[in-house]
Amino acid sequence: MEEKQSFGAYIRRKRQAAGLTQKELAGRLFVTESGVSKWERDLSYPDVSLVPAICRELGISEHEFFTACDDDQAHVQARQAAVWRRVVAGCRQALLAGCLIAAVVCPIVELAVFHRLGWSLIVLASVALPWGWWAVWRFCGGHVLPLCMAITSVWVFPLLAVVHRFTGGGWLMGAAYPLAAVGVAFLWAYFICLRYLPAGPWLKAGVFTLITAVASPVFNALCERLIPDTGQSWRLNYLTFAALLAAAVILLAIGVLQERKQRNSSD
Repeated sequence: MEEKQSFGAYIRRKRQAAGLTQKELAGRLFVTESGVSKWERDLSYPDVSLVPAICRELGISEHEFFTACDDDQAHVQARQAAVWRRVVAGCRQALLAGCLIAAVVCPIVELAVFHRLGWSLIVLASVALPWGWWAVWRFCGGHVLPLCMAITSVWVFPLLAVVHRFTGGGWLMGAAYPLAAVGVAFLWAYFICLRYLPAGPWLKAGVFTLITAVASPVFNALCERLIPDTGQSWRLNYLTFAALLAAAVILLAIGVLQERKQRNSSD
């Protein structure tokens, strides 16, 4: 934050930076030109009801108005936030544009080459998911992330059915759906842990690792049972489980210590 100056000098400088004369500023604020002149000479101060309008015309915040100095840190944060919003919007638009191109080009190419629709329906079913995410973001203001999770959890099953329709085999009900259901269950466990668990980052990391320690052997065992010739060495499974469990215990211990330290400091 820059060195503080008199209120009148600050208002005059911001008015000049905005390219306004005293008369123009007075006209926009519905006050007299002499009133603006008195503000800038520190002979009087604006009525509090004019503060939002003055801040809007001069491009300053109310905090800057009352302190009579520029809040450089706030401006930097605002610029960084604006850049981040543009990056996110650009990535979102690029993703949707890519999905739209794929949805148009793939059926046209397949019709032109094979004179039928087959594998392109898999593409259409796949790109429908990002468009569903966009619809949630665009039309559902709150709870965007849980709704996107719900759409993903549901859509994976009809997507697998579409793939099975054009590949055949007995893998859909016997392997794909059970594995997808287990994967979705653990995905929701991760989501609930990270978003709703009332704990610090270390405890969340510990719970997250503990869920992974359980998910890894469960998923591997299910794969071995449902899909032939996919078994891993039992030693590797035990080592993976032991390493994840040890990491979870360490992270949970650090998290508990951090929570106790915060409680003691607050007391």
